[in-house]
Amino acid sequence: MDGTTRPGCRRRTRALAAALACCAGAAALLAGCGAPASRQDGARDAAAAFERALAGSDHAGACALLAPGTREELERQEETPCARALPGARLPHGGPVRGTEVYGRQALLRLAADTLFLSQFRGGWKVVAAGCTPRQDLPYRCTLKGE
Repeated sequence: MDGTTRPGCRRRTRALAAALACCAGAAALLAGCGAPASRQDGARDAAAAFERALAGSDHAGACALLAPGTREELERQEETPCARALPGARLPHGGPVRGTEVYGRQALLRLAADTLFLSQFRGGWKVVAAGCTPRQDLPYRCTLKGE
């Protein structure tokens, strides 16, 4: 072998690569169009559990529902363990979930008085950001978020 490829092989390789790229793009698009009910339910249940923990002043329980990076960022900023730092974040009582959007392993949940962002980890859904408010033509502004 001299290390060169025949023109026919190159065309087939390019065609295969284009087909695979097209399929991958279509799969990504379809994944965002509708998540299975179990993922939506999981994200909704995690958000509701986080809200119940906050409403009941169960700060340790709420911290357990935070994504690792979010919990670490809160502890770093406040220089104290999460359960002691969380009340200082002054998160709103979000109330019931009004809408759930799941895109792959990410979710946005609109509550009556808050917006939460969640990610799916091995141990289930975790809150990545809370106390989030939309801003016109800009990303959400969140009181609590990870780096």
